[in-house]
Amino acid sequence: MGTGPGCCHAGVMGIARFATASLIFLLCAGGVSRADPLFDPTTGLRMSAYRAPVPPTVPGGQVVTDPARVARLADSGALLIDVMGAAGYRIRDDGTWITAESHQTLPGAIWLPEIGRGRQEPAIAAYMHQALQMCSEGRKDRPIVIFCLSDCWMSWNAVQHVAAAGYSRVFWFPGGTDMWQLMDMPTRTAVPLPFGARHCATRN
Repeated sequence: MGTGPGCCHAGVMGIARFATASLIFLLCAGGVSRADPLFDPTTGLRMSAYRAPVPPTVPGGQVVTDPARVARLADSGALLIDVMGAAGYRIRDDGTWITAESHQTLPGAIWLPEIGRGRQEPAIAAYMHQALQMCSEGRKDRPIVIFCLSDCWMSWNAVQHVAAAGYSRVFWFPGGTDMWQLMDMPTRTAVPLPFGARHCATRN
């Protein structure tokens, strides 16, 4: 597919769902335009409308589309990080999360809610760094697989946050739990890692 104006015009006429400027750019060029108001002009991170078609690549990460490969990475010691958001969350005094909805995640995955926002709150940024340090046992070269649902920009953002924190082997599984369940692979109920957790508990 070409990337010139003709491609964009044809894409708009042929596919009504890609109505905004950012999605037209994704359809025609497979990238992200920093001129788009949905993205931070400095970082390029997605700032809103997190459920929408994502690009085929992500800065700072390697793309993994095959659930079986994700399972092999996990079996070889990779961390699985679920970054599903938790709108309207609260944090109890003991650091545990109160979330409006539960969801299913990959076996062994660590749920770190909200770290995929384009602009992390300071407390969430500190939570992410502490969790990564603890769960990786201080190994910046430990493989980390980031995922959410399909068409989830939070996972795209989170890959870049984790890479910016110095982790060198970051993988992005854009199909997320939707693709995992489509392949009839097992899941478990996700429980967020508490603030200030002293152990990287990943299983119920």
